[in-house]
Amino acid sequence: MRALHFKILVSSGDSFKALRRAMEELAFESGMERGFVMGEGAASRVQGKYYYVKTNKTKSIDRKTLKPVEEKSEALAECRFGLDLQHGLVHVEERRGELNALFEALDAMPDVGIEFADLNVNVKDYVFELQRAYNKNEIRNLRIKDYLARENMLASATFKMLDVREGEKLCEKFALQLDAATLSFKLPSGRCQFTVTRKGSLRFSDDTPQELVDYARELLPRFHEAEVETAEIRDPVAAQRKRSR
Repeated sequence: MRALHFKILVSSGDSFKALRRAMEELAFESGMERGFVMGEGAASRVQGKYYYVKTNKTKSIDRKTLKPVEEKSEALAECRFGLDLQHGLVHVEERRGELNALFEALDAMPDVGIEFADLNVNVKDYVFELQRAYNKNEIRNLRIKDYLARENMLASATFKMLDVREGEKLCEKFALQLDAATLSFKLPSGRCQFTVTRKGSLRFSDDTPQELVDYARELLPRFHEAEVETAEIRDPVAAQRKRSR
């Protein structure tokens, strides 16, 4: 399975140009602790690899004192990434945690103003749009949060569809609780599987055509829903009356 993990990219055009120049100047060479290897790109898009030294910690027992000790080791880590200013997206491959490493590297660059923001994908609407574009498909799994498993008990779990014809109905029923959905597509090139999560992670089987990967990626900003924080409303007059009692 191939995994792509996305966040919203916030940057101005000038800042994006400065970012590209800075990455080219920090081209990775043998012996360096960090640097970039740039791939193909365009005016509003950058792809590449970011290499950096990652510190790993392991615990063991000292042979002489028989006390636990912590040992540190360093290794060169690889982060494969893409920045798409046109669609306002940044992604990394394989491990979602690499988004943090990439942001720290880019945020430290001079003359670069950049932000990564969390996605909040409406999974139901996203899935239905994907189904309209690719007719031959089936919903295979749904991950539902805060599912009432038993009386007074909630659970988050992945449910496999025993009857795939019920997939759309269940998407509708649990729309506000959907954390992820897995679909199976029947394409001219063969069958493939695809998973989308509320946080903006996409997972594809290895035989998924690039056309589907690109379309699924470009849909993400369209179905992002900003989370609105509700402030507690206080009545100062009522509060004053309460204190005077």
